[in-house]
Amino acid sequence: MMHANPPFLILADAARSWSLSYDGLAPAWAFLVFLVLAVAAGFAYLRIRDRAPRGDLFGMAAIRLLICALLAALLTLPVLRLSESKAVRQPWAVLVDASQSMALPDRRESPEDLKRAAIAAGVAQADEKIAGMSRAQIVDALASNKKLNLWPRIGEQAELEFYTFGENLTREAGNAFPAIDPKQQQTSLGDALNRVLKDPRSLGGVIVVSDGGNNHGAPPVEAARLAKERKLPLFLYGVGVSSPPDIEVRSLDHPSLAFVGERLEARARIAMRGLEGKTLKVSLKLDGAEMGESELSFSGDGEQEVSFDVVPPKAGDLKLEVSVPADPQEVSGENNHFESMLRVTDRKFDVLLIEQEPRWDFRYLLDYLQRDPRLKVRCAMIDGEPGLSQGSESTFLPAVPSTREGIFASQVLILGDVKPADLGRQRMEMIAEWVEAGGGIIFLAGSNFNPAAYAGTPLEALLPVIAEPMRAGAARQRREPAPFALELTPAGRRSPFLRMAAEDAENQRIWENFAGVRWVAPVLRAKPGAEVLLVDSRASTAGRFGKMPVFAMQGYGSGKCVYFGTDETYRWRSKTGEKYYSILWGQIMQSLSLQLLEKASALTQMKTDRVQYRSGERVVISGKAYEAGYAPLMVPSLEASVEVDGHSEPLVLTAIDKNSFRGEFVPKTPGKYRFQTARDPEGVIDFEVVDANEEKLQTSLNDTLLKEMATAAGGKFIREEDLDGMPAMISAAASRVDVHRKVELYSSPALLSVLIALFAGEWYWRRSRRLK
Repeated sequence: MMHANPPFLILADAARSWSLSYDGLAPAWAFLVFLVLAVAAGFAYLRIRDRAPRGDLFGMAAIRLLICALLAALLTLPVLRLSESKAVRQPWAVLVDASQSMALPDRRESPEDLKRAAIAAGVAQADEKIAGMSRAQIVDALASNKKLNLWPRIGEQAELEFYTFGENLTREAGNAFPAIDPKQQQTSLGDALNRVLKDPRSLGGVIVVSDGGNNHGAPPVEAARLAKERKLPLFLYGVGVSSPPDIEVRSLDHPSLAFVGERLEARARIAMRGLEGKTLKVSLKLDGAEMGESELSFSGDGEQEVSFDVVPPKAGDLKLEVSVPADPQEVSGENNHFESMLRVTDRKFDVLLIEQEPRWDFRYLLDYLQRDPRLKVRCAMIDGEPGLSQGSESTFLPAVPSTREGIFASQVLILGDVKPADLGRQRMEMIAEWVEAGGGIIFLAGSNFNPAAYAGTPLEALLPVIAEPMRAGAARQRREPAPFALELTPAGRRSPFLRMAAEDAENQRIWENFAGVRWVAPVLRAKPGAEVLLVDSRASTAGRFGKMPVFAMQGYGSGKCVYFGTDETYRWRSKTGEKYYSILWGQIMQSLSLQLLEKASALTQMKTDRVQYRSGERVVISGKAYEAGYAPLMVPSLEASVEVDGHSEPLVLTAIDKNSFRGEFVPKTPGKYRFQTARDPEGVIDFEVVDANEEKLQTSLNDTLLKEMATAAGGKFIREEDLDGMPAMISAAASRVDVHRKVELYSSPALLSVLIALFAGEWYWRRSRRLK
C-alpha cells in the first residue's frame, strides 16, 4: 500500500524546504511488522533469561528491537525530498547618462552633499577639488574607487551590460564600467529605458545612473511602469546636488498671435531655490525693447508668477524675452531667461453679422463694430428696411451670402435671433464647414429663435449649450420686471475673454457692478466639453446640472463657437459708456478672428501649432485647402516645400479627411523657416527653430523624477550612502529557481552500515556470553 507524500515542511531558512515520503509499505503497516518482530525478539530473549545477567539481556534485547525498527522502516522505502531556491546569474543592463548636463560642475556646500562626494571618491573627507566635481567626474571616481569596489561586487551577482545614453542609446564594449564622455545634446531617458526593456532576452533588471534630466522622447515614468509590467527590478542612482542655489525662468505664456497696438498679457513663471530672502528683478523685452520690469520677493524656495502688459508697436514675428540677472551663487545662468516668439498682425479681419430685425442689442453692437478700425464689417438684415444696402460705403448686404466665397471670406460670424428657415439648410451646412475649418461663430441669443429653433439643424452641433424645446412665444419673450445679476464662474474669472482689469479683485468688482439683465435664453445645460464662463445667478433657474449657462464656448474642428444667452449686453454700457463694453467685445472678436488670421492664406487654411520650436522637435503642419471660390480641394496629397537659409526641401502633405491635409518633419538646423505650397504662392507659414541646448538648464539633480520612476516601477532610488549595500540589493532582487533533490534513504550506505554494525554488535555480544 502506497502512502501519499506529506506537504513540504518549511525550515527556518525560507529559501530551503524538505519533505519525507515513502515509496514502499505505509508507515502503519511497517509499524505492525515492527510489533511482530519485537514480540518475536522478546520471546527469544525470555527463553534465555536464566543463562545471562539481566543487564546483558536488556542491552542485547534493545539492540535487537532497534534492528527490528530499522528493518520495518526500510520496508517503507523512505525518500527525503529537498528543495532549495537559488539565485540565477542573469544579465543586468546598466544605463549611464552621457548627456551634456552630466558635465556641469556641482556646487557642493552642505554636509550631506560633501559626504556623498567623499563616498563616491573613496576618501574620508571631500576636499575643494572633490566638492567641485562634475556629475560625470563623480561617476568616474566611483568606478575607480577600490575601497567601495562597487561594480566588481555587483558583477559577482549579475552579468553587467553597460550602455551610455543621451539622445541615443549605445551598447558599450566589455563588461567594465565605461568612461563617460558627456557630449550628447539631449536626454531621452524614457526612450533609452524603453529600448532596453524591449530586449527579447531575459534581463534580470536595470540600473540607471543619471542626474534625472529628461528633455526629449517618451515619458520616463511610463517606461518605469513598463518595467513593473515585465517584473524587472529598477534601481536608479541619482547623481548631483538636489537643491543647488538656482533661479529659473520656467515658462512664458502669451497669445501666439496679436494685433498691432492692442494690449496683451504675458505671464512668466519664476522658480527659486537655495537663495532665501532674495528679491529678484524680472524684466521683459520685445524685440530688444524694454517692455517692463517687476520685482519678486522670495522668503524661501518656491515658484511665483509675474505678468506684464505688452502693446506690440509693429507687425511681424517679434521675440519676447523674460530674464532675471544671474546670482553669483548659481552654478549656471543659462536658465535665467526664456524666449518666445509672438506673431503680430495689422491685417483687418472680416466680420459678418446676420440678424433678423434691428433689435436693441444689434444696434449697439453694430455701432461698436463699425467704429473698430481693425474690422471690416458686413451686415445682412433679413427683415430690414428696403434700401439699406444702397450706397458704396454701406455696411449692409442686399441679402445673406449664399455662396461659399461669401461665407468663407469672414473670420467671425455673429448670428443673431435669426429664423433657421431664412438661412436654409445648405447655407447652414456651409457655415458649419467654415467653422470646422477655423472660423469663429457667436450665437447671440434672442427671444424668438436663437438658440431653441436650431435643434435638429446643421448648426445644432455648433451650439455650446443644449437649449430647452421651443415654448410659446409669450413664455419665451417674458422679461423680468427687475434686473438680475449674471455671475462669473471660476473659469470666467480666469478667462481672458471676460477680463476687464489685470487684477483679479478689480475684475470681480467690475463684474459685480455691471447692470443686471431682465432676460436670458432658457437652456438645459452646457454640452460636455464646453466651457461656461457666465451663469444666471438666480437659484430659481438652476437645474440638476447647476446654474443656467449664459456665456459658454467650445471648439468645433479647428474653429471656436461662442454662445451669448442674453440680448441685453447693451445694458453694460450703463454708467461707464463703452469702456468695458468695447473691452468685452474687442477681446471676444480678437480671439475668434485670430483662428483664421494665423492660417497661411484664405485658400490654404493651414498652420503650425506654434511659431517657435526647438531643434529636434516635430513640426506638424495641418489644416484645410480650397480651390478658387472656396470649393474643397479634393486631391490625395499636396506638394509643398520648407525653406531655411536659402535651402529648400520638398514636403508632401497627405489628405486625411475630405480637404484636410497633414504633414510633418523634424528640423535639425536652427533658423527661420518658411513653409509654402506649390499651388498657392500666398499660402506661406513662417516659424522659427532655435537651438535646443536644454542640457545647460539641468542645473540640479532631478530627484523628483527619479523617485517617481522608482515608485512607478516598484524599484528603488539610490544615493551614495546606499551604494555599499547595492550588491546585496541586486542579489535579493535576482530571479531565483527551485532546485529539487531526491535522497533514497533506504539505499543509503550510511544506513546500511548502521544496520550491519547493529547485527554484528548484537551477534558478538551473544557469542561473548556463550548464547546462541
